[in-house]
Amino acid sequence: MKNAERFLGAMLAPGIAALLLTGCTPPPEEDLYAIAVGSDDDFAGLELRSIFIVSSAESEPGRILGTIFNKTDKNIDLVIGDRDDELPLSIPAGGKVEFQDSPAVLGSTEARPGARTDLTVKAQGDTMTFDVAVLDGTLEQYAPFVPK
Repeated sequence: MKNAERFLGAMLAPGIAALLLTGCTPPPEEDLYAIAVGSDDDFAGLELRSIFIVSSAESEPGRILGTIFNKTDKNIDLVIGDRDDELPLSIPAGGKVEFQDSPAVLGSTEARPGARTDLTVKAQGDTMTFDVAVLDGTLEQYAPFVPK
């Protein structure tokens, strides 16, 4: 009986050790970063980060959220908008604009919440089309930003 217990213990020990150790290993690198809702891109010395729109419905006003960083040593004037609206902004050299603090509201949103739409960004003589998500106030953290 003692040999059977030793044999069983020898067979189970590596499996138990493996199970215990799997909870101690660090997560893969991609799990270390939060998944952002918005879109990211680099353009004309600018870093556009987590850009998206919140709106109550298609054809209703939509507020742009996210952050634009100016990675240059010059102030950059830009225009961001869609087919109907163009919103001018100035990003200071080495600075940023956080849309949560600096409201940028489009007169109407071209897509319904849950869909994607294009924003156009013009800066330093270049133009870029930027695909972004449209969300509504269903998620509590975005509800205060939905234009009334």
